[in-house]
Amino acid sequence: MFTPNKTTLEELWDQIEYINPVQVAAKSNLTNSTEFVLPSDPTHDMPTHPYEETKYLKFPKDFKYGVSSSAPQSEGAVKEDGRGPTIWDYIPHLFPPSVEPTIDIVADFYHRYKNDISRVKAMGINSYSLTIAWSRIYPLGTGQANEVGLEFYDRVIDELLRNNIEPMVSLLHFDTPFALLAQYGDFMSPKIVADFNNYAETVFRRYGDRVKRWITINEPRTYCKAATYFPYDRAYPTGINAQNAEWHCIHNILVAHGTAVQTYRRLIKEKVIVSGQIGVKNEFAKPAPYTDSKEDKEAADRVADFLLGIVAKPIFVDGDYPILCKETLGDFLPPMTTEEQKLLKGSADFYIQNLYDVPRAKAAPNGIEACVSNRSDPLWPVCRDERIQYVSTVPDGWSNGQPSAPITPTFSNTWFAIRDQLKYLAKTYPSTGGIYIGEFGWPELLERKRDELYQIVSDYDREAYYLDYLHAFLLSVNEDDVNLKGVFAWAAFDDYEWIIGTEIKLGLQYVNFTDPALPRSYKRSFYSYSNFMRQHLRHGDFNSS
Repeated sequence: MFTPNKTTLEELWDQIEYINPVQVAAKSNLTNSTEFVLPSDPTHDMPTHPYEETKYLKFPKDFKYGVSSSAPQSEGAVKEDGRGPTIWDYIPHLFPPSVEPTIDIVADFYHRYKNDISRVKAMGINSYSLTIAWSRIYPLGTGQANEVGLEFYDRVIDELLRNNIEPMVSLLHFDTPFALLAQYGDFMSPKIVADFNNYAETVFRRYGDRVKRWITINEPRTYCKAATYFPYDRAYPTGINAQNAEWHCIHNILVAHGTAVQTYRRLIKEKVIVSGQIGVKNEFAKPAPYTDSKEDKEAADRVADFLLGIVAKPIFVDGDYPILCKETLGDFLPPMTTEEQKLLKGSADFYIQNLYDVPRAKAAPNGIEACVSNRSDPLWPVCRDERIQYVSTVPDGWSNGQPSAPITPTFSNTWFAIRDQLKYLAKTYPSTGGIYIGEFGWPELLERKRDELYQIVSDYDREAYYLDYLHAFLLSVNEDDVNLKGVFAWAAFDDYEWIIGTEIKLGLQYVNFTDPALPRSYKRSFYSYSNFMRQHLRHGDFNSS
């Protein structure tokens, strides 16, 4: 049931709970202690150093060795302390996945953050990428700020700093307040720019004395792709439809980003907050062409422009969209005004990219030219063959790197393509603040089907993935002169992976979701990640204090 224009908190939660009521964590079993003893690691069979060529290499001074989590995927406590509903409260309550159906409780970071911070500190983590839930600060997206929500993030940020962990804070991770979708259609409407900026300024003013590195919006392209699906399609503003919603969303999300950055820099100039850096978190690597044919190379370029350049080029190059996108989309893509171009150009102090793998790109079966000229073609406007065998394999039939869990067929261990990808990003979207890897991680094959704890935490494939990628990152710095400033593993612990729920696991720690106490256990991949960084970080950067 979706009814637009419901505006009170009670009315909005009534829509969320139309079928399934919100669940709460078992507080009697709560563990949120800073007292923590690191268990022994599996030293009997851990690789001492699998790559001789990087054995003595180091990351640069002040390199960020981090982990990540997000508010909607980890916090739980969705109706607690005045938090308003988000789109990701609505969707799973009406269409629950088969495993861990909602974000009501998940890892319950809201009540267990002290323990979780102690656990990552014990592994030497020096930076933590987290997100703030807009609906905890403004339950209805705008209006009166919720002081209890603000105080929660005060405590989280202070606890990180007390543990010598630098926070990198994102303002939005897919969890826009549900009220804004009901009122005017979320990011399909330019009205959201003012509301997002108001929220951003509140957060900057509150935490800007302690947080020095910010991200406005996580994965804009993925966010806006969802604008063509339910329930967004029930709330389109006038003039928006399934064909143009994605592109209006991109435009509004970019303007919202640029406006928030302008506000952030103004507050620094006015000495309201300390000097820091801000960016937007990109996703989607430039794919490798499936073959060396001209059409497959063109397909790879089109994917790069539509999935990456449409966000990155306005910010890092010239304030405007790639020409290819403008020519193909025509009036579906709102044009950038001169003022918007000025707003966007240079509106990031660093480049941050989620880099799970590097896929392949093959031209549309009927040819790119025919696809581009036909807006009704299901592959338009990118015009890449989206069949999985052409995204995740090579022409001789082998997988494009080690494949992961069948439920996530696009995940592959493409360590061999990482260095070229980083060189491409550094050249195409240069930033004086360097490059960060905002997320990288691996869904272990059939991890959820394992019964015994020792089986669950023995994630050898994830361990190999991390070591392979860390090796590539280290060579990028030392041999390719890429200004890589830090990496953040996804995720600090098992969480809620959107429409898949907890069917897949991406955490460096196992969370037993069937136990009301939600106990955490380190996986061997976390030990290997930590040991690698202990060896390759410079003196003082491994958080052993």
